[in-house]
Amino acid sequence: LSALALARGVGLHVDCCLGGFILPFAKKLNLPGVDIPDFDFGLPGVTSMSVDTHKYGYASKGTSVVLYRDAKLRKYQYFAYPDWTGGLYVTPTIAGSRPGALTAACWASLATLGEEGFMDNTKQIIECRLRLQKEVEKIDGIFILGEPQAMILCFGSNEFPVLNVGDLMSKRGWSLNSLQHPDSIHLCCTMRTVGPQVEADFISDLKECVKVAKARADAN
Repeated sequence: LSALALARGVGLHVDCCLGGFILPFAKKLNLPGVDIPDFDFGLPGVTSMSVDTHKYGYASKGTSVVLYRDAKLRKYQYFAYPDWTGGLYVTPTIAGSRPGALTAACWASLATLGEEGFMDNTKQIIECRLRLQKEVEKIDGIFILGEPQAMILCFGSNEFPVLNVGDLMSKRGWSLNSLQHPDSIHLCCTMRTVGPQVEADFISDLKECVKVAKARADAN
């Protein structure tokens, strides 16, 4: 895509909202079995990126970031209205006025963790995903979609409506995401899913929910 953008003389935006605070550190860690391809401004055709600080940046919503390759591109984001009765109105965002407390809290979160903190969190999260993946692969009736490389684990089924598993898991307190085309369920591993007990609980509940979903499908 980067080469195509350069060849055609068009911009290339990378939606890195979910993985923006995981993938760069995962790439630096170079963990066994994890291969993070180039995805950022290291590719010459990438002109802008979006990153959500409220996800793996551990900040509150309302502080997402859009990055540009250079200031020349960034200037087009600004809106200026010189004829407003209150004077010159200029804003870099659609939102206009925003609470400074959100920005301060975001800065505090990023500064407190620092690169070392993000590296450590990323290592724990990816190792958690690797452990869970091994166990999910053993469960009869479901299969892993694709080749997971970072923090997301997605599974589907050819034997029963897999979305039913998501509903059953939610009743047990797990927050999973239901997807379509194809129908599947994914888990975003976070620091809350890291740890022997929580990982064991997840796999135990998943096995039971798969059994229930299969039994319902067989009964129908």
